[in-house]
Amino acid sequence: MTKETDQRSQSPDGLIALLDSADRRPGANELRALSYALLGSGPGMAAVDVGCGAGRAVAELTERGVKAVGVDPSERMIAVARGRRPEADFRIAGACEPPLADASVDGYRADKVIHELAEPERALTETQGPQARRADRAARPGPVHHHRRLRRSGPHAE
Repeated sequence: MTKETDQRSQSPDGLIALLDSADRRPGANELRALSYALLGSGPGMAAVDVGCGAGRAVAELTERGVKAVGVDPSERMIAVARGRRPEADFRIAGACEPPLADASVDGYRADKVIHELAEPERALTETQGPQARRADRAARPGPVHHHRRLRRSGPHAE
């Protein structure tokens, strides 16, 4: 069975219930807070949460003063996110082509997503030069949080 087949067998509502359950586990709040800190989140920052699901991270980033945009390819996920957080900005889109202008966000967050993609390399590679993917072109230079992948600016940049 491929990842794509596995994803199709998981209903959006079943996945929402699973994610909600994971978010209630001990340490989940701290892990999300760490991901926000690694992003460098704070007032005035703009960030995209790719694979936003029901929108918890978008809401929490917004509470920190971040102009957060949540994207998810599932219409059902976006409908639930909008229902739970009607004031937030949610858009239907995939991980490789978020609907954002170049250099429009300071951070790119993709948590619980990259390992589920049929072609994760499309979301993580070709980040430099004229072949850059939309996901990375959308991010201004600075912190990026991919699933276990960070790029930082400043004196300790990679």
